[in-house]
Amino acid sequence: MKKHLLALSTLLLAGASFSQVIFSEDFDAGLTLPAGWGQYNVDNLTPATNVNYMGTSAWIARANSVTAVGNHMVSTSWYTPAGTSNDWLTTPGIAVPASGTYTFSFDAMAPDATYLDGFKVYVSTTGNTVADFVAAPVLTQPAAANTYTGYTISLAAYAGQTVYVGIQNYSNDMFLLFVDNVVARQPSADDAILNSATLNRYSAVSVNNTLALSVKNDGNNAITSLTVNWNDGTDHSSVIACNIAVGATATINHPTAINYATALEKNIAISITNVNGNVDPNMAENTTSKLFNTLSVLAAKKVIIEEGTGTWCGWCPRGAVAMEYMTTNHPTDFIGVAVHNGDPMTVTEYDAGAAFSGFPGANVDRVLLGANVSDTDFETYYSDRITLKVPAAISAVSSGAGNSVTVDVSTTFYTPFAAANFRLGVIIVEDNVTGTGSTYNQSNYYSSASQNIALNGAGHNWQTSPNPVLAADMEYDHVGRALLGGYAGQASSVPAVLTDGQVVTYTFNYTVPGTSNRANMKAVAVLIDQATGEIVNADEISIATVGLGETETIGLEVYPNPATEVVNVKFEAKGGTYAVTVNDLAGRQVGVTVLDNATGSQTVALPIAGLASGNYLVTVAKEGASYTQQLIIK
Repeated sequence: MKKHLLALSTLLLAGASFSQVIFSEDFDAGLTLPAGWGQYNVDNLTPATNVNYMGTSAWIARANSVTAVGNHMVSTSWYTPAGTSNDWLTTPGIAVPASGTYTFSFDAMAPDATYLDGFKVYVSTTGNTVADFVAAPVLTQPAAANTYTGYTISLAAYAGQTVYVGIQNYSNDMFLLFVDNVVARQPSADDAILNSATLNRYSAVSVNNTLALSVKNDGNNAITSLTVNWNDGTDHSSVIACNIAVGATATINHPTAINYATALEKNIAISITNVNGNVDPNMAENTTSKLFNTLSVLAAKKVIIEEGTGTWCGWCPRGAVAMEYMTTNHPTDFIGVAVHNGDPMTVTEYDAGAAFSGFPGANVDRVLLGANVSDTDFETYYSDRITLKVPAAISAVSSGAGNSVTVDVSTTFYTPFAAANFRLGVIIVEDNVTGTGSTYNQSNYYSSASQNIALNGAGHNWQTSPNPVLAADMEYDHVGRALLGGYAGQASSVPAVLTDGQVVTYTFNYTVPGTSNRANMKAVAVLIDQATGEIVNADEISIATVGLGETETIGLEVYPNPATEVVNVKFEAKGGTYAVTVNDLAGRQVGVTVLDNATGSQTVALPIAGLASGNYLVTVAKEGASYTQQLIIK
């Protein structure tokens, strides 16, 4: 919605039951302040060096980092030097009709729950400079954390007048305040807005899933009942009792659970049809849909955190410490990648794709973007995501000699898709990276010389280390070195139509540069949902040279595949002791047979009847060599 100043005659032609909009602005016309608006940097504290947040202005339009749709206005209270903010965003004149009850509303949020910016709302009838807002504020409060929340004030006292509204960030050394979707209008009597619907994207079969709705009361009456329907080909309508005050938002749960006994895909239509027993006047605000899939097999999930960092960033050592903590405490199902910015380890495509607005920052499965960085933050993100149900298992096998690497990625889907939009990709990561020269020095604001804050880990006690830590004393781990298939993954690597149990494979090739050490490198295979950008699942393997496999082959065969009771492993032994193992995708060994002094054709029958359905890896190994194939157990 763009800005509209509607004539009163136009409003009178509108149906009386609908909300009548007299002014609106969503800041989507461009990354500039809209015409007629004012912004005032009264505190004059925002420095030119703070351009990543604000430039030198009090407020600035920025691409919407929360919804990924359109732009929003941003103010900062995080300064050097610190101080109490006094930044103002003011509207043009809004002509309030003489009859009817009108309101002014906007969405706001603070993107950091630890540092909540607050705001005050003022109303003036003389103009939109700071000096015009002499009356006491009509609303004062901290912004909601992490989620856009609507705030509303009444314009009833200004009927027949032109008003100007001022939003002031009054915070003392907090972080950021976002404002979007400004609207002045006459609400209907009974009107609800369906802000969003929450439903598990994936579920095991025969499990109850709750449909939760976030509903805003956009009318003039309190909402005491809502008629809500979800439809999967059959209506599931229910009248739900509630108590939502005017202007308030509440979460309600539909009493009918969503549950299917087989693996399938549903597109569930959701609607609010009645408010307080009356037909809602604006159904365009009351409908949405959610895709929902049940899974035949529950695949293991791994969490990937991509951390934005740079040698120039004095706060970034805490990212290295957090990565070390997670790798130590969750070695099998956490994957960390350091995405460098502005230093010699930067991969431009990766840095641009991750789009961190502050450093250090973190993207968690590319769903939680620009998140905080610390041991406890990473642990929270991991705990929130590790139990999620995912539609597919993913694994990778590497091969190749010298500096030539082949990464074969395989993913097995455990639910059908009629119009899938997934891609496979590979991230190349290197540990123990070193360099010479000042650009490899690590800036360290935790040094006792500048900040009395303890930070110990990743090879340093950062509080007692200098600022900077010289390149000769630094090794960088988890360094993102290359993107195979691009940031979003390889186009056409996954078909659009998928069946339950379908295996999809793709081969990626990589040449290790002479400046890297293959022995310290890994390949991170990722399955990316193009509709959301989410990394659905991931796997990490070493790409170190495997020895015998570089020059010889053992003719490895694994059959039947898929298997249910017994799997046969056939290979040509070259003499010596061979271990035939079966591992799950978490790296746990679930079966092993050892052959001593084996020479010639070998066939090993491995019983698998007691193993859960899913993806496994069968490996034949001897000293200096290993060979792996994927096995599917049904």
